[in-house]
Amino acid sequence: MSDQPANLREQALEEAALWFASLQDEQVSEQERQAWQKWLAESVWHREAWAKVEQIDREFHQLPTQRSFQALQSAGRSRRQFLYGLAGAAVALPFAWHQRDILQAAWTPGTLHQTAVGERRQLALADGSQLWLNTNTLITVDERAARRQLFLLHGELYLQSAPETQALRINTDYGSVDMMNTELNIRLGNNSAHLAVTTGEARVQLAQDTTPVTVAKKESLAFNQTRSVLTEGISANDEAWRKGYLVAENMRLEDFLKALGRYHSQGWLKCSDAVANLRLIGHYPIADTRKVLDTLAQSLPVKVRHITPWFTLIEDNRNISHS
Repeated sequence: MSDQPANLREQALEEAALWFASLQDEQVSEQERQAWQKWLAESVWHREAWAKVEQIDREFHQLPTQRSFQALQSAGRSRRQFLYGLAGAAVALPFAWHQRDILQAAWTPGTLHQTAVGERRQLALADGSQLWLNTNTLITVDERAARRQLFLLHGELYLQSAPETQALRINTDYGSVDMMNTELNIRLGNNSAHLAVTTGEARVQLAQDTTPVTVAKKESLAFNQTRSVLTEGISANDEAWRKGYLVAENMRLEDFLKALGRYHSQGWLKCSDAVANLRLIGHYPIADTRKVLDTLAQSLPVKVRHITPWFTLIEDNRNISHS
């Protein structure tokens, strides 16, 4: 039913995934099974979504474990990406997007550097500048050109330029960032980039706009190819990841899991609606996401269930029910 609204299709797929998770529990009640049958009978969209969830589960079980993990690693962790994966391309598209990035890197000048999901690396450039790569990041570095350039193709980096060095440019699909005697963090999203300047200033040139934007110390800029939004202040997480932490400042559990999911190499993290608005405060080590999940189970009224090798569900441990 290709003409159905995308948001309704997405909602049906999410509900199907949650029902699938609940029915894997050995303690699932007969009332829950009846509620699932009622949900299934309510709409043809529900039945189509359920069939697709079962199909993806079969496909992941047919893949060797390492390949199934790699498929999810390459896909990214956004809710929309995963749900569209459930719609029939969860196995094929991740490899296609990963190959696209690698192919783009092959045609981009410079030396290739990359990190896997959950991995972070620190590099030193020829002039002494320090470069950190966050999880699941792909860049090339070209220091032979008249203007030194980095190409950020995927992920996130933090760059601390050495003093008294020539200007350096960071290129992205959304535009370029020129910097000198500057520290900054830049992260690519699905449809935009986010820049945070810690020290000094940077100048951003959007890909389809001739007017440059100057970003000063402790300012942030969200931008795509045609528009930008400048704000005062930077997020603690623009710097904390270099030290190995994810900072939660009264963060919703659902938002926290999306952020943590970037470092989780063992599939998709999801919470039920009943616990999505629980709040977290603290510093959480990103090197061991399993340990973080265990901490959540100890500090919040939630239960962590590893449904399959690629799906972990966090839900209310006081009343696990869809009724």
